Amino acid sequence: MLLYNLRFAWWNVSLSPPAKTAKSNSCIDSYSLICGHIKNLLIDNSCDFIALCEVSESDFIHIAESLIISDDISFLDLTSKVGRTRFDMMVIYKKSKISVEHEFSLSQAVSGQTVKGGQLVKVENLNDSKIIYVYLCHWASRLNGDSEKRRVAAANMVYSSAYDYMRIGHDVIVMGDFNDNPYDDSMYKFLRASRCHDAVRKYPDEYFYNPFWRTIVSNYKYSHLNYDKSYRSGSYKYKQFSGEIWHSYDQIVVSGSFLTGKNWHLNEFRTEIMQIDDITLHYDDAGSFVDHLPVVCEITRRI
Repeated sequence: MLLYNLRFAWWNVSLSPPAKTAKSNSCIDSYSLICGHIKNLLIDNSCDFIALCEVSESDFIHIAESLIISDDISFLDLTSKVGRTRFDMMVIYKKSKISVEHEFSLSQAVSGQTVKGGQLVKVENLNDSKIIYVYLCHWASRLNGDSEKRRVAAANMVYSSAYDYMRIGHDVIVMGDFNDNPYDDSMYKFLRASRCHDAVRKYPDEYFYNPFWRTIVSNYKYSHLNYDKSYRSGSYKYKQFSGEIWHSYDQIVVSGSFLTGKNWHLNEFRTEIMQIDDITLHYDDAGSFVDHLPVVCEITRRI
């Protein structure tokens, strides 16, 4: 049996955060570093679709100019103003396998503030013209006092929109830096991204499956032999006043259709946080601006 795959990646590259008070890390050296890692994801790790966040319009131009590595690589600029903030995303993809079009952006005003739900892109697999709807999300930072309510509002927006597609049988993927873990209300209760395969398979038009529940616990197990090891887990390291240090804020969740065997299948064996040596070297460097690890989700189908 031959399998055809598509690999979707998400990465918060930390170049230009949308908050007006946030420091920009955009410069020639930063572009060179980020583009080197993106080339690794595209070539060595066979990613077909890479969504980036914390980029500006200027970042998009520099990245696109630096990544002209083959005629197969194409770019979609999703940076745009909304209210007093902005959407901060772009997509890089292999046009020999897929086409990508921006459908619409989700946002709403809540008590005078703009809540960004996400941006929807339509991905067409050119091999068989099958459509996958992909929501790209960068939800409110935990550094904001009212951020939990804003993330819940964003989750409600995305779920309401995605449900309209799922209930008529479409394949849907939601990826992003959600600034919440898989067990937090925005993801589990309001986006309905479950860890239970069987529950999702029973109600595939209502639930998402979240393979990144697996990442909230370290792969390393404690014993006297490795008492001094760092027990890395998740994609982001942030010391809370009281609670965890490691977090799985970057996640990719899939509609139940990817678990029912009708067309595409989720491949959890190749759905993971990308701990590539070069990227983790910069991630672990206290002086580096890189503070998120990329995540990848693979789907397969028979050919």
